[in-house]
Amino acid sequence: MYKILVAFLLSLQVIQSASAQGTTAEGNSTEEGTGIELIDSLFIFSDSVDLTPTKPKTGGAILTQLINKAQRYAYDLSELNVELAESLDTTAMSERLRIINIVAKRVKAKTEEDAGNLNHRYLIGMENLVSTVADENIGIQKKIQERVDKLSAAGNKLNSIKSDSLFAMTLRDTSLVPAINRELRLLKESLKNIDSIYLEQEILTAKLQAKVSENAMAFLSLKQYLNQTKKKLDRQYWTKEINYAWEPANYQKFSDLPTRAKRSIDLNIDLMKAYAERNLYTFLICAILFGLLYWKIKSTIKEISNQKDFASLILDRVKYFNKHTFFSTLIILIPIFLIIFSKPPLVFISILSLCLVIASSFLIKEQFGQKLNKIWLIFLTPYIALAISGLNWIVIYQERWYILLSSLTFVVMGIVVLKEVLTNKEKQFTFLKYLAIFLIIIETFAFFSNILGRFSLSKTYSITGVILFYRGIGLFLFVNVFLEAIYLFIEHSKKESDVFTSYFDFQDLQKRMKGILYVFAAAIWVYGLIWHLGFFDKAYNTVQEFLLKDRTLGDTVFQYGSILLFIIVLYISTFLANNIAYFASVKDQKTAASRKQRLGSSILLIRLAVLSIGFLIGMTAAKIPFDKIAIVLGALSVGIGFGLQTIINNLVSGIILAFERPIQIGDEIQVGMNAGTVKDVGIRASKIQAYDGSEIVVPNGDLLSQSLINWTLSDKKRRVELIIGVGYGSDMKLVKSVLEEVMKGERILKAPAPRVYMQTFNDSSVDFRVLFWVESMDIWIDVRGEVMSTIFEKFAEHDIEIPFPKRDLYLKSVPSNWQEKISKPGEDISPGALDVKPKDDLSDMDKNKKSPEE
Repeated sequence: MYKILVAFLLSLQVIQSASAQGTTAEGNSTEEGTGIELIDSLFIFSDSVDLTPTKPKTGGAILTQLINKAQRYAYDLSELNVELAESLDTTAMSERLRIINIVAKRVKAKTEEDAGNLNHRYLIGMENLVSTVADENIGIQKKIQERVDKLSAAGNKLNSIKSDSLFAMTLRDTSLVPAINRELRLLKESLKNIDSIYLEQEILTAKLQAKVSENAMAFLSLKQYLNQTKKKLDRQYWTKEINYAWEPANYQKFSDLPTRAKRSIDLNIDLMKAYAERNLYTFLICAILFGLLYWKIKSTIKEISNQKDFASLILDRVKYFNKHTFFSTLIILIPIFLIIFSKPPLVFISILSLCLVIASSFLIKEQFGQKLNKIWLIFLTPYIALAISGLNWIVIYQERWYILLSSLTFVVMGIVVLKEVLTNKEKQFTFLKYLAIFLIIIETFAFFSNILGRFSLSKTYSITGVILFYRGIGLFLFVNVFLEAIYLFIEHSKKESDVFTSYFDFQDLQKRMKGILYVFAAAIWVYGLIWHLGFFDKAYNTVQEFLLKDRTLGDTVFQYGSILLFIIVLYISTFLANNIAYFASVKDQKTAASRKQRLGSSILLIRLAVLSIGFLIGMTAAKIPFDKIAIVLGALSVGIGFGLQTIINNLVSGIILAFERPIQIGDEIQVGMNAGTVKDVGIRASKIQAYDGSEIVVPNGDLLSQSLINWTLSDKKRRVELIIGVGYGSDMKLVKSVLEEVMKGERILKAPAPRVYMQTFNDSSVDFRVLFWVESMDIWIDVRGEVMSTIFEKFAEHDIEIPFPKRDLYLKSVPSNWQEKISKPGEDISPGALDVKPKDDLSDMDKNKKSPEE
């Protein structure tokens, strides 16, 4: 910048001197002529450059324009230099592309070599490998394409700079303005260097593109080959492959079984290594997650046992983590790992399944008892042997009798388990019953398929049946262990050491969480069944086509997938809203020391916020246009005008209750004739648990429109009022002093001070009014009962009479043998039999005009 300014000043001096000479020589020269002649005198231009100005300019203006151009191009070339310096790591990319190409060629050569002995598991594994490596090739292609786009933009800018006339100029006399000459020379050299760098990177990028395209063509050819081979096997899947079991063997017997087994082992190891390298960070995250969860649960159990007063009661409910923390943690995470990893090889799935089975082996006894634990362990070895056989990548018909024996073995296992669980009616055994029936059916099918010569079909179904049986039990344990972990964390989070979740709260917690956990476990089990049977691709494509196909309803185009996604998001948001509200209310009831510390009715706002966010996310994910909501709201407004006023009123009232907070969960209230404890403030209505145990559902509108008595709005103190009657013959000062003495009890508050007043002169008693306060609404009935018992005892000690109603009876007539009637047992001696009339019944006496003595 400094050099350009110096050049600009020097050029101005040259212009001024040249202009003065021109004016002296040709006194009538114009501005236009002067400017062009001065430029011509300074620079030499190539023939292709047109400098004819579109508008007359002075020599100084033209030079200024040239200097500005030079400055701008210097800046642009610096930017291009920085962009081109950020080149691709072509060495690493070239090496990786070479390896990808080698993998593609080896997979194809290996598949063609074993073409006569392929099975579905082999093809699925190869497809996963090819798909993963092809995705890596596509990732490199995207990076190269991004670089191509940047180079294209840089090339356009470079061509624009090169085409400017500035770079066609040379000074006639280089010693005239050396600064301008130097700047032009440096600018041209910079342009030349950047141009060469650009061409070099363009060539390298083109080479990389060629390698990527070559790999893409190789993968396309390989995918087509695998697809055709898979279709061929699909056609042969249900057909007879080998002889019937009672016929002589007609299949090739391999003498090099150990060599072939080693080849399968080596291939599995290579696949596992390659998959681990591509997903190294995912493996590290999973390992860290396992370590953190194990440490957290272990420390939680330790802190509960050391700090909680009810530690023994809490830990008695923890039958998994207390004894087998490591394996329980493993059971929680393995089902999650099954869905985290994308396109895993068969060997990795088998390793996860085996880990789940081994971890479950330590918990079976706790869940199902000793007998089923023995059955599990007895058949565990055949399961492992059959699962290892499933890792064999090529078809070896010599395994036929081994597979036949395995199918028969697991049919026996299913029958034994079924016989055992039928004697027990608990829900967990009902689940095991259906799982045993599934095992018997699928293994029986595999057994007869093998006998009828469908070897591949038999092996696939036999392995799938036993793997899914063991996985089903592992997933059942996953649900129970997950619930136990939640229970542990809830108990640990409570600050008060003497507070623990009651048995009923524990049962309610399980009911709330079990549903979604069972859905998750069932989804994983069904996915495993479809995947192991080889129907996943077909099922996936069918479901995808059904869900993503455009459908028309009137002028609206929609997809079932969008509707399903919207429903799923709403379901999840509803589940979260309800459970967040539940846990918050439980925390309020158990741990909040005062009303101000509770969330209370604010839980309603949390629920509405979660539901609203879920609704918006669901609409966005399902790509439902928001302008459609206006139509729905318009229709809803019509409905509000006709029949939804009450619902909307209750909804708005609920929101007002949440903001104003006149009631909170746990408050003792009375609305009209209903009184009790607030259990829930819902969107439309609130629940009040009456003192007799019943639950009253009160619309939120009634809580605002009716007179509401809240006994615990500012505090939980309660005033108790008693009316005590004493006889007219009692010493009133003594009565008052006795009552005041009783009011000095421990559970009666001293402030506000209790009061004793003489209240009323009744017909048969003098009534005293006793007023006192208790600390909490929860104990006022107990304290009231204690006070009344104490008053009764004190009055008895001081011979103070508590009047009670009396009736005087007058005998109208008495039978002569009344003494005999009384002495005989079983005789009727009722007033009617003795002809006794109460005093109030004077009608007969008035009629007969007889005195009472008669």
